[in-house]
Amino acid sequence: MKNIKIYNSKVLFLLSFIMLALVGCERDLSDDAVPATFSTIGDIFTDNFVAMGTDFYLPFADSKLDAFSVDDEEGFESSASYRVDVPNADNPNGNYAGAILRVDGAGRDLSGYDALTFYAKASQGVNLGEVGFGLDFLENKYQVTASNLSIGTNWTKYTIPIPDASLLSQERGVFWYSTGTQNTGGSGYTVWFDEMKFEKLGTVAQPRPKILNGQDQFLETFNGSVLPIGGLTQTFNLASGLDQVVAAAPGYFQFTSSNTSVATVNDLGVVTVVGPSATDPDTGEFIPTVITATLDGVVAEGSLSLVSLGPFTEAPVPTQSPENVISLFSDAYTNVPVDYYNGFFNGDGQTTQGGAPPTNVGGGEVINYTNLNFVGIGTFLNVQPIDATQMTHLHVDINVQEAIDSGDFIRLQLLNGVQTSNEISGSRTIPGTELAQNEWRSFDIPLGEFSGLSTRDALGLLFFISDSTISNIYVDNIYYYKEVVDPSPNVDDSAATQVELPIGFESSLTYNFVGFEGADTAVESNPDQSGINPTATVMRSTKTVGAQFFAGTALELDAQVDFSTSQKFRMKVWSPKSGIPIKVRFENAGNTVGIELDSNTTTMNEWEELEWDFSDLNTSASFVRVVVFFEFIPGTPGDGSTYYFDDLKILE
Repeated sequence: MKNIKIYNSKVLFLLSFIMLALVGCERDLSDDAVPATFSTIGDIFTDNFVAMGTDFYLPFADSKLDAFSVDDEEGFESSASYRVDVPNADNPNGNYAGAILRVDGAGRDLSGYDALTFYAKASQGVNLGEVGFGLDFLENKYQVTASNLSIGTNWTKYTIPIPDASLLSQERGVFWYSTGTQNTGGSGYTVWFDEMKFEKLGTVAQPRPKILNGQDQFLETFNGSVLPIGGLTQTFNLASGLDQVVAAAPGYFQFTSSNTSVATVNDLGVVTVVGPSATDPDTGEFIPTVITATLDGVVAEGSLSLVSLGPFTEAPVPTQSPENVISLFSDAYTNVPVDYYNGFFNGDGQTTQGGAPPTNVGGGEVINYTNLNFVGIGTFLNVQPIDATQMTHLHVDINVQEAIDSGDFIRLQLLNGVQTSNEISGSRTIPGTELAQNEWRSFDIPLGEFSGLSTRDALGLLFFISDSTISNIYVDNIYYYKEVVDPSPNVDDSAATQVELPIGFESSLTYNFVGFEGADTAVESNPDQSGINPTATVMRSTKTVGAQFFAGTALELDAQVDFSTSQKFRMKVWSPKSGIPIKVRFENAGNTVGIELDSNTTTMNEWEELEWDFSDLNTSASFVRVVVFFEFIPGTPGDGSTYYFDDLKILE
């Protein structure tokens, strides 16, 4: 993008005044002098560009940059038009067309007009994604957007009203558009524009501004909350008798707070909660602060009534290591891409508000859902579903903002394979007895407890469901994680009560070694090697230095085991190198529940015993398989390694 020279009229005027004073103080400024004004030209493109300067075409960075051209063979009652070739959805150079037309130089005074008008047609019937004015890649203070204009194959005139023309005294962004192939099945098409200009029609009437889409909303919040007012529109009736709705930037509105000691609102419609709400001395109820707005003197429909409960208590800080976490929403981790935090399934009876965008409280973000019956967090439309195969738990913090009655609950539901043939779901209900009013409760739910969810390789939706039993909640720290338990090496088990794992070690039970994908391992039992326990199991590898690999095996158990009463697991290992990562994983039949134990060898060429204490795990899952593997570190000296393990035990 070329550099644009921007001239500030106030600065130029001030400098001119100083120069006059320096040249001759005896000369007074003439009574006939008037302030500098800006061009009132309304035309943008009429067979060619009008007074736009040189560098006026600025495409969106991720659009097809050369989608625009001047068509010298097509025009509305003329021989030229502004042509946009919308690319196919799979075009590697950009899958949509979008750009702004910005006056190269001082802006224009458009205060004498009431609408942007243009003629348009397309190579096929389409809905134009977005079109408008006021987008200048600078402040965008007076941006206006009309969405989904129906464009046919014949030239038709379109009108985009100006919400308040008196504000456009120095506007540079005179036209913009953005459109793709969402309604053409991915196929490209062509749109032509002509006679693009601002006009004084005199037929733009009946203004009906709205904030919050015309809704009167109520919100309980806290000191430090930052709440942008959305749903800003202006509706006019046109000469055709039809209404035209446009999205209007906050700069067109004048916002007001009924109590600035509780909440202030700036020119951009951003509400900042600065203090607690007072209570009515007679009823003891909080007195709401009401945010309203006007546009060009007309009261906007819709309002925000809020109550501040005072200082906000943040959710507990997560402690899981980032490498073991897939985060949907948390300030503590890097979140994966998320399509939405509220899918707004209004056609399915959803009443839930909030979540889009999350609420900013004291610099941190938290999600507030109000009027809750159900709400979905989606990761399947424009981003990849989540592969949580290696994860063991879902974590979420919930703060209920109302009294909790008997029978209240919040149900969490996970969907795998959303909008595919293998869609399955599972749910886990949190009863009201485990929740608290105005207090955070943390939940670490084993994924195996989501009844019915047999796989989790493509998780696309997480639902919060209350069936309207609980209507107002805050949620934070929503993430999947892998349970990893650190061991204590070289323990003394002389006084321990031991339960042998039923896999043949030190017992007459038989077991099977199963090939481990990706491992270059030879596995055998009862090796005859001097200095090594003759009942140990050996894993041999022949990989060379610098190769990334692991040596490992899966052992199928003759009988299921669980840790419902046991608290510890022990294993002896022998390695020719110290610092070698060891992983042990217990898996159930469908591998939907697992416990992963991590450690490192601390000695070399001698046996050491490792103990993992997971008394807090409290899992009752039945495990049928144990996976053991050692990871080879690239660059470690040697032509390969031989590892041993023995005496796998559960301690009651």
